[in-house]
Amino acid sequence: MTSTRALARVATPHPPHPSSRRPRRPSRVARASSSAVEDETLQRISTSSSPFAAFAREEHCAPSVSYRPDVQDARALDGASYAAMSARWDDRARRELRDATFAVASVARVASNEILVQWSCEFVPAKLVWLYDLGLNWPLGTLEITKYDILDRAGETSTFSWKVLAQVFKRAIVEKKMRIPVAKIEGTSALTLDDDGKLKRHVESLALIGMVNAGRVRNKRVMRDVLEYLDIRKPPGMSLEDWDIQVESKVDIYSVPGMRQLDVDGMEDQNGNMEDVTAVLGFMTLILLTFSSVGFAWYMNGLKHEAMFREMLDTGAF
Repeated sequence: MTSTRALARVATPHPPHPSSRRPRRPSRVARASSSAVEDETLQRISTSSSPFAAFAREEHCAPSVSYRPDVQDARALDGASYAAMSARWDDRARRELRDATFAVASVARVASNEILVQWSCEFVPAKLVWLYDLGLNWPLGTLEITKYDILDRAGETSTFSWKVLAQVFKRAIVEKKMRIPVAKIEGTSALTLDDDGKLKRHVESLALIGMVNAGRVRNKRVMRDVLEYLDIRKPPGMSLEDWDIQVESKVDIYSVPGMRQLDVDGMEDQNGNMEDVTAVLGFMTLILLTFSSVGFAWYMNGLKHEAMFREMLDTGAF
């Protein structure tokens, strides 16, 4: 016969060993809160013009941010310094690059707290600002100006052509249209966020720098566009000379034909220059005659108004 004490021992289970207990899962509330913060950050990046604009405020940055572009080694910045640097770059681009516009092409969550952003910056290159301004202030009426990038020609060796320039003016006069080849810089930013949705790591790469270093860029215009963009990305406190040395150490600039100091525009294709010059001289004569006619008409119209004004003074009608 089994005793009551024995039955009690059988009925009472032993407590589980601490090592056999299952680890506690994060609460659904905590996971939902973290996801909501990340979604909010994704939305802010999507509606911003660039990753820099999205994190140009200290409140959106972690206390320490690791930043590594493809022209510099990784460096740690406090949140305030990173935010100020991002705001400075965004502001410099809009002030120093003609008609600079940023655009976020895509934002994707690739892992928990990991975001991949593809973005671009377009601007009118410094060497074409004169042509752009002429188109905006065309004396023969309003022009329809179309901007386009030349990234599809990055692998082609560029040469200066008077004939092409003549065709630009011809189309402006005859069709009232002008096409301006703008610079386009495409970048990818790999962002790592902390649990509060604040930026703690930024790894940036520019597509054209990778192409240059791989020997796939032959167009010096494209190379100059990259250098013009990198000028406004100089870190605060670094001299222009040191920044140029830093860029040259990371970008194989002189692998692109025409980028050395003794290379001159138009010297690559001397056989075609005479034909181009002949074409442009004839057409520039037409332009000069046209502009002279317009100027003469303005001058005669001015004399007419001056004569009318004198007559009004003489008759006392004024």
